[in-house]
Formats: sequence, C-alpha cells, structure tokens
Amino acid sequence: MKADDLVLLLEVARCGSLAQAGATLGLNHATVSRRISALERALGAPVLIRTVQGCELTELGNGLLESCELIERALADVSVRVASAPAERTLSGLVRIATTDGFGAGLIAPLVAELHQINQGLQVELVTSTRLDPYGLGADIEIGVGEPLVSRPDAEALTKYRLALYASADYIEHYGMPATPEELRGHSLVYYVEPLLRVEDLDILSQFIGPHRVAIGSTSIHAQVAATREGAGIGLLPAYLAEPVPELRRVLWDDVGFTPTYTAVLAPRQLRRSASTTVMQAIREMVAEKQGLLLP
Repeated sequence: MKADDLVLLLEVARCGSLAQAGATLGLNHATVSRRISALERALGAPVLIRTVQGCELTELGNGLLESCELIERALADVSVRVASAPAERTLSGLVRIATTDGFGAGLIAPLVAELHQINQGLQVELVTSTRLDPYGLGADIEIGVGEPLVSRPDAEALTKYRLALYASADYIEHYGMPATPEELRGHSLVYYVEPLLRVEDLDILSQFIGPHRVAIGSTSIHAQVAATREGAGIGLLPAYLAEPVPELRRVLWDDVGFTPTYTAVLAPRQLRRSASTTVMQAIREMVAEKQGLLLP
C-alpha cells in the first residue's frame, strides 16, 4: 500500500469523480483509476463505488478519510521543512474556491493574488457558482448568494452587500433621471436573464417596479456593468462593482435598494485542503475591511 494512493483517495472524495481528482493532481483518468484499484487490492476490499455520475465512498473508504488527511498533512509538512520555511507562516498547496462571478473577480481574486505573492507555493482555483452546492463536492470554500438549498450546518453569513440602481451620465442626460420607482417602467433595464435565475434572493425587480421588461439581460454581472456603463439602460448592480466606475451615477438611491447575503461554507475538516482554513480567515478579514464598499 502506498501513502500517496491514500492521498489520491482523499482527493477523489473531495471532487466526487476520478476525472476531476486527476485534473486537480495533474493525472489522467486511467492513472487515477489504476492507482485506486491497486489500493483496493492492497486493502482486500473496495473503497469506491463507481457510477455514471461519479464516485461514492464505501464504508471502508469513509473510514479511511481521517488517516488519509493525516498522511496529506504530514507530506505537506515535510515539503515545507525541506523548503526551509516555517510551516505556520507559509501557505502551500491547492485551495479551490467556488463563488459568484462578481464577488470572485471583484474581491476574491485581488485577495488571493496578494496571498500568492507572499506564498508562492499556494495555488488557488476560482470556480464560478452563484449558489451553494447542495453537497459541496470539490470546493474547499463555497461562497454563494442566500441560504443553501439543502441545510448545511456549517454555513456562515459572510457579509451583506448592496444591490442598487445605476445609469451612465450619458443615459441620464439623454433619457432623464426617474423620480419614482414607477417611472422605471418607462426606461430600459439591465439585469439578469430572469427566466434563468436560480437564486430567489436575486429575483427582486418586481418587488419595487411591478411588471417590467429587462431590455438587456445577461447571466454575467460584468456584462451587466459594461452594458450599463455604455448607456444601454438602468442596471441593478452590486455597489462594490458599480461605485468604482466613474461613468455610473446612482439612481433612486433612497427608494430602491436590496441587501442580499453572501453565505460561506468551509468543506468538512476531513475533506478540506490544508491551506483552506487560513484562506477562509483571510476572506473574513477582507470583507470586514471592505464593508464601506459592500454597503455604502
């Protein structure tokens, strides 16, 4: 039995599939399958149930996770010591973060870039996801809008943020500034493609406007910001993305505004990668510092 095969089993448990575990570790699917089969022969019993959708751990496989984690941690500690860097000050290895397009690009990416500059051994993968996955497979840190679809006891309310109306100075000059929420019905609106919304916390325009039509819709918040900046219409945008754009002006600031919550979940201890707890704490500290931007 090889210790690194147990580490491989841990990665399969995190990702939920042989292919994804292989991609994370730089191995092809056949190599992962062969090494797991070798581990099962050494143990004399299966550790995985392979299905079309992915993999599930057997009772034996689940029972091995704590030992797998200890081996992974020990190997990481050896790597740090060989590099002559203090373990308590150095982050290394992979951390996968699943979060929204806007929060990931606007706030998480600058933070992890700073962390990587200090810790060259740290590798971060940002995966776009608007809501929390019911099962959390593959991600060490998940940050989504609103509550999880399935109860996640370890979920925490990370921060609120403001959604507000914005328009470009050129748009306002050409079409005028609406004085009431009712007047918005006569304007072009920029927002998500509402029939495709899968997060109830973002299905909110009807609350203030009633019947309406989104003239420019996109599943990308960055496309919405760009369209609003270029004068396509009045956009309902996160303040932390809109406020730094000099061309944009607040619209009905005191009358129309929403404060959804970003909810964060750290993977269970046995499945989370070693650096993820420290990165999660850095995210908490970052959002505390950015409250003026998140909730202006």
